[in-house]
Amino acid sequence: MVLTLSSKGQVVLPAPVRRKLRLRARSKLELELRDGGVFLRPAGKLPPFEPIEYPPPGSLKVNKRMLELDRLAGPDIGPDEL
Repeated sequence: MVLTLSSKGQVVLPAPVRRKLRLRARSKLELELRDGGVFLRPAGKLPPFEPIEYPPPGSLKVNKRMLELDRLAGPDIGPDEL
């Protein structure tokens, strides 16, 4: 979604976004600078976002024992199957 910054530095959030987040006139938002960008969230409504630290690709090694344990464990069971 692309937004335009006004000459006064203002941004208008589209109506569908405001409805989904239940924002009204004078709603408070928190702004966070993150990774060269801006992150907005309703103030005090949602827990702070904690990014997941993923290991770099290729850094995890799977050995024969891990594969055998997965095979012995059987297929994954979803919550509907419990």
